[in-house]
Amino acid sequence: MQSSKDFLSEIYLKTKEKGDIDDEFVNYLESIYPDKSSEILQTLKRGITKYVFKPSNRIIWTAIGENDEYLIYPKIYCSCIDFYNRVVIKRKKVVCKHLIAQAISDALNEFKEQELDDKSFTEFIKELELKE
Repeated sequence: MQSSKDFLSEIYLKTKEKGDIDDEFVNYLESIYPDKSSEILQTLKRGITKYVFKPSNRIIWTAIGENDEYLIYPKIYCSCIDFYNRVVIKRKKVVCKHLIAQAISDALNEFKEQELDDKSFTEFIKELELKE
């Protein structure tokens, strides 16, 4: 099984090369993550946010799910239950739809960016962790 970093790097490069989400790209998504392309596109529509904490420049990414906002460490981790069940426990997948959406949004430079003060970092993370 391909590692999550390799899998997401491949998606990132393919997206960067394509520069757009068209039918060909959707077919590509469907070929690598069957029956999930529409869910990935919905995640992109709901939004990916890059939070930059100043002055440290620490970065946190989030994805808006159907009911919650999920913490993302690009190419490594998502706080959604699907990641926990299918990636960590069952090992049926290497990533979830939120990680794929984050890689796509990063490659297309289409995400919300918000600056926050370093003082708010701990509280920000606690709030995300409480959303289960």
